[in-house]
Amino acid sequence: MIYCVSMRPSTVVVCVLALCWRGALAEPSPTIAAAASAIIPGLGQAAQGDYTTAAEHFSVFALTLGAGLHYQNKSDFLLDEDRYQHEREIVNQTTLRRDFFLRVAGDTALYSSFAAYRDGRQRDPRAYRTPAPKESLSDLALAPFKWDFLSRPTTFIPLALQLLALRGDKYGVYRAPDVSQRDLYAYEFTANEFTAVGEEGFFRGFLNNELSDRWGNGWGLAGSSAIFGLAHTGQGQAANAVQAGLAGAYLGWVHQRNSFQIGEGVALHYWINVIAGIGAIRHGGSAQLVSISLPF
Repeated sequence: MIYCVSMRPSTVVVCVLALCWRGALAEPSPTIAAAASAIIPGLGQAAQGDYTTAAEHFSVFALTLGAGLHYQNKSDFLLDEDRYQHEREIVNQTTLRRDFFLRVAGDTALYSSFAAYRDGRQRDPRAYRTPAPKESLSDLALAPFKWDFLSRPTTFIPLALQLLALRGDKYGVYRAPDVSQRDLYAYEFTANEFTAVGEEGFFRGFLNNELSDRWGNGWGLAGSSAIFGLAHTGQGQAANAVQAGLAGAYLGWVHQRNSFQIGEGVALHYWINVIAGIGAIRHGGSAQLVSISLPF
């Protein structure tokens, strides 16, 4: 799972200015549009002339980013040194809300990038060796619950292995008194919907497709998997770079096998994350946060 990706402000400014200048001359290529929307959600759509979608993507991103930063600045927000311990993670309501809103903001940027690439590819008359993405947001949102995907061996076998792996995983999420077990389950089932759609859209729907078109399926898969691994920190429930790289290679292979459509990958990614999250909740429990009050 990816919580945030940061870039230096100077880099962002240079990229945005370059992309805006390119867009002023002509409609950008699908690759440029995707890169633009990854930096500022909706920018690629605006460059393509789809201002309504651009406004929708940017509004969701700005509102959820603002909400996440609001909760992060609250006095009871748990810093990493207080939150993460050896095989333990402690969350309170403020931290949980911050995590949710920042995940939605980040995943909105990832999905916006994919959507700009998808729409640009469908209009681009140039020849590509890889098929253009076709799936809509509603297609991807429903993908984790489609029997067509869940009944495939390429989906249910990895999920069965994930269930077996939980026996040896002792990582636990411990909740403060203001967080119920129901809150944690609701978080896992909803936040991972955004993560599965956003990450599969960006890393497979955009990067794996684009790199496979340029370098061939083998090197394209290697490149997109490496980038997927490097984007993961290994902190908390998130996979480390090696684990994420291996998972990205499998998801990328499934993506290529399915004519470069990402529905099955979204379903697989969602349930892997949910199973891991439920396991962490069950391995955890309640935790009393310690506060010290001095008499002066």
